Amino acid sequence: MPDAPIRGDGFTIQQLFSQFQFRLDPYQREYSWGREDVKILVDDLTGHFVEDWTPGDERREVRHYRPYFLGPFVYYRDDDLAALVDGQQRVTTLHLLLLHLRRLAIEADRPEYQNDIAALEPLIAGTSYGERAYAIRSDARAPVLEAIYEDKPYILPPDAGASVRNLYERGMELHELLPESVRDEALPLFIHWLLNRVCLVGINANDRRQGWEIFETMNDRGIQLGPADLLKSFLLRKASNRNNLPRLGDAWNRAFIRIGSRAPQTAARFLQALLVGRFVQTEEEAADVAVSFHGWVQENHAGRMGLVNAPDFARFIEHELLRLAERYATLNAAAAVLEPGLEPVFYNARNELDQMPFLMAALAPDDSDAQFREKAFLVAAYLDLVFMRMAVNNRITKPGGLQGDMLAVLIELRACRDIDALAKALGRRITGLDADFTGVKGYGLRADNRAQVRYLLARLTAFVEVECGRPNEMARYLDKDEPYEIEHIWANKFERYQPEARTEAAFRVHRNRVGALLLLRKSYNASYQDAPYEQKVEWYRGQNHLTASLHQVTHQRNKPFTEGVIKRYNLGKLFHPMPDFGLAAIDVRQRLYERLCEIIWDPEKLGFILPPGTLPASSAPAETPPELPLQQVPTRVSRRTRAYFGGVTVARLVSVGALNVDEELVLTYKRVAHTARISRGGQIQLDGGEVFESPSPAGSTVTGKATINGWSAWKVRRNGKLVPLFDIRAEALRRGLLDETG
Repeated sequence: MPDAPIRGDGFTIQQLFSQFQFRLDPYQREYSWGREDVKILVDDLTGHFVEDWTPGDERREVRHYRPYFLGPFVYYRDDDLAALVDGQQRVTTLHLLLLHLRRLAIEADRPEYQNDIAALEPLIAGTSYGERAYAIRSDARAPVLEAIYEDKPYILPPDAGASVRNLYERGMELHELLPESVRDEALPLFIHWLLNRVCLVGINANDRRQGWEIFETMNDRGIQLGPADLLKSFLLRKASNRNNLPRLGDAWNRAFIRIGSRAPQTAARFLQALLVGRFVQTEEEAADVAVSFHGWVQENHAGRMGLVNAPDFARFIEHELLRLAERYATLNAAAAVLEPGLEPVFYNARNELDQMPFLMAALAPDDSDAQFREKAFLVAAYLDLVFMRMAVNNRITKPGGLQGDMLAVLIELRACRDIDALAKALGRRITGLDADFTGVKGYGLRADNRAQVRYLLARLTAFVEVECGRPNEMARYLDKDEPYEIEHIWANKFERYQPEARTEAAFRVHRNRVGALLLLRKSYNASYQDAPYEQKVEWYRGQNHLTASLHQVTHQRNKPFTEGVIKRYNLGKLFHPMPDFGLAAIDVRQRLYERLCEIIWDPEKLGFILPPGTLPASSAPAETPPELPLQQVPTRVSRRTRAYFGGVTVARLVSVGALNVDEELVLTYKRVAHTARISRGGQIQLDGGEVFESPSPAGSTVTGKATINGWSAWKVRRNGKLVPLFDIRAEALRRGLLDETG
């Protein structure tokens, strides 16, 4: 049988970038993927990988991990290069990911990673006439790629095109988007899984014209039904009684016009949020909804949704779906633009929390506008409160750092029929949290938590400004087009602070403590540079009140500040001028920020009803802290595995006796030994008081390295020897101490 004139062949990522050097035709559209597009791809890849990965796996075991299909691309050969007709967005993003993984492997500074780096480099770039030639050839893009490859600063030229600007922005964001689970000991395995187990299908056209014919056939010819269309067809067929079909079709159309009929992804996200929030009972069902929500409805409409007869289906379309679509549209708008009364919805969206299923769970189709807004505020405020408590206790390292469906919360929300029931249910859950804002005392900036620290500083700054009678500027503080940056009060000059900080490592930790940080416009931040504090504090006078409060003039004849903030909240012992700024001043500001957090996120002031006789969170009986709903439902819901959900943690090693409370840990970097101990809560506590559930962020904090395998770097001092945490965990696994139970 002769070969087909148009062929499709499978390629792993390794084969793709080793067999092809790509070029982009001038008529092709720009590289346009935004942060959310890149995040979806990264979440899909890392989520699929960690379902198979187990700590302690060797590289060769990756060959048995399940493969992952990334879809087709269309190309045609042109001399030595392949012209990309379709697939530029994915291939460009994959190339950026390879660059980033190489940088992480280099920063890990481990000899055994050299072969992993060597596997990446020829895929990223070859050579042409003695110069580095990147896998996607573009003279305009090359300077950005070169800066990323060499890990050097890059300033976008004013006339940079859209593709170059977007490429630069996505490259800067990748470090934040890649979860901790694949950034330390799993890094080499993830690299080899990505290269050898992730596949695409390349459709080989004979020339440019045929390539575009294939592209148009794949994207424009015929009527392509999306998941929402398939669900519509099923529901209308089940609801139809011959006479009501036009009315039901009109109701469906009105619902999706309201939420955005021109955005299929918005429709899909609404339906997923609705189904997960109101009907699923297990994590497996949530995963099925993420993969195929129309298929899940067909299988579960009777048992889960109570849709049996035609009137049931009709009522669901005309009543529940239509009315909740209107609410969803309002919430979607509030997630994009700060709206009074729904501020936490905006905040959660900026923190990439997948809040919509929880909001859908709490809302009822017949809620009045006032009830809807109050319920939405309570649920969103609960998620925001938990997020920040987890963050300041170093339980969240970045958006995407925690996984979970919180189905127990969802199911409880569904049962809350009125505002009081909802406020009491969430109040009980807040009381049961084992994390409070005392964690602020040891909180600071690391390479992997910049977004959370920036958000915290924004909330503190905005709160003080609003209490002084000024507008809420949170939207500006978090807006990339009007950027605000984290300002270090201590200049990056160790010699200035050596008498107090003693060592460079201690200086770095103190300089990054949250009490030594402010939020300023980027232009001001850049102009202050390494000026001494005595000069900076004069400049701080003209900034926001949280910053200006360091200067004594701000406390003189300034009633909105002294009366509206300091006296009103009894902050006189913490909110006072700082003529100099040493370690004592940092401690005071750290305690000030802690108290401001307690005020801002006061459960009762937010509207939650706490149980009678509630103890402070620090002394309340602990329950397992909820895992926050970070943006996973729209793409996939990861299934629970021992590795992924932190089954092997320092706390678990303590609970099974493999580690002991108060045991000393040592990490040596550049001939400097850093020490820590195991706290009573099963965390790693640094000498400065900072606590971490994971060894890697603790290692990053003391070394200043963005990437470090804390399991290998931290060692326990036992019987005169230093034993890596990696070996202690491996021994516990070998003995079966960490096997899952229940």
